[in-house]
Amino acid sequence: MKIRCVVDNRAGFKSSLYAEHGFSLLVEGKNENILVDTGKTPRVLKHNMNLMGINFVDKVLISHGHSDHSGGISAIIDSKINFKSDDTKFLIHPEAIRAKFAVEPDKELYIGFPQDIHTKILNVDWVTEITRINDDMWIFNQVDDHSGFEPIPEYLRVQEDGKCLPDNFKDELNLVIKTENGLVVISGCAHRGIINILYSVREYFQDDIYGVIGGSHLMDAPGERIEKTVESFKKLDPEIIAMGHCTGFEGLCRFNREFGEKFIPLDSGAEILI
Repeated sequence: MKIRCVVDNRAGFKSSLYAEHGFSLLVEGKNENILVDTGKTPRVLKHNMNLMGINFVDKVLISHGHSDHSGGISAIIDSKINFKSDDTKFLIHPEAIRAKFAVEPDKELYIGFPQDIHTKILNVDWVTEITRINDDMWIFNQVDDHSGFEPIPEYLRVQEDGKCLPDNFKDELNLVIKTENGLVVISGCAHRGIINILYSVREYFQDDIYGVIGGSHLMDAPGERIEKTVESFKKLDPEIIAMGHCTGFEGLCRFNREFGEKFIPLDSGAEILI
């Protein structure tokens, strides 16, 4: 099975692919293409899909409602980009479409689901629990606090009952793939904690973690949290560690130093075989 990074924060210096603060991965399964997230803008997603020769998507999993993961949706419903657009199924938690904000002392920035997209025009399956989507893939959202060191940043807020409250990311969905070698976990941002997610997945499926791919939201994390995350990865001992997007430069460097050939820094166009 091949996993291709369609959009990430980085692209190679000699690459014609675009980069932006966004995330999108294509999982090329046995019988269907599953896109995890759509990047931040339709322009970047369209450009990269075209250069990478991706002309259809069967399913789209939106990991959570933030715009850097859901902002490119309009590209997927464009039949010129995705010839299966009329049949493409969107897998979304209903909480993902709530208004989300980044709130700082002097400003409030909308960072939620694209306001020009109404879910009535999408072929949506609302996902609120662990859901099997084919023979070897599950959507996973049953995350417990195993680590004790992965708080959700206070500035991330969601609108509920007319109030702008701390976001506990009830909408966050992860993709789990069962392989002969163990479990591969794909996370969009891991707002609820990448270690919390991995231990919860391992506990639920009673299997080892073989691969971890995606974002880990360490970009603003203190050094102590990065070190504890690396130590936890060492205990879990996955064979594939492919991180990018919100992992941040310091986090990427630390993973690279610790894990060497096991570590793959994600960028637009990166490919991983599992």
